Amino acid sequence: MRNQKGFTLIELIIVIVVLGILAVTAAPQFFNFSGDARESAVKGLKGNIQGAYQTVYAKAAVESSLGATGSVESIDTVYGYPAATDAGIGEASNIDSQDWDTLEVAGTPNKYYVSPEGYTQPATSGDPLVESDYTSGNCYAVYSETSSADAAPVVTAETSGCGN
Repeated sequence: MRNQKGFTLIELIIVIVVLGILAVTAAPQFFNFSGDARESAVKGLKGNIQGAYQTVYAKAAVESSLGATGSVESIDTVYGYPAATDAGIGEASNIDSQDWDTLEVAGTPNKYYVSPEGYTQPATSGDPLVESDYTSGNCYAVYSETSSADAAPVVTAETSGCGN
């Protein structure tokens, strides 16, 4: 009788097919590219907003337009910095509403929330977005308007809930 060692061709093909099926179903669980992309986009947006408000302030200083309210090249300003509105920081940072969800929140200070398009959801179907829709998702940037001539706006990014 002949002593056989090794695998047959059929056995090898079956193992390769099973490994292929496992790879296709398991690999996406290990790679979360969309969460990383969302996190990077929010961090990049924070830098974009910081650069925009500094540029607007420099332009306002040159034009001596540092009053409590004003306008610099069609951008609404507060003490020379962009206001926390679509016509303020939204315009200054060129945020396209097709790519981002935005929300203006009046208060002390006024705030402007921005999150990746479709990532935040209204609390109730059909309702407009509210502040808690952003803060509960933990994937947003927020621009807090300055409330005095002596302070700069504050920009923060929260990325802990971006899908990582």
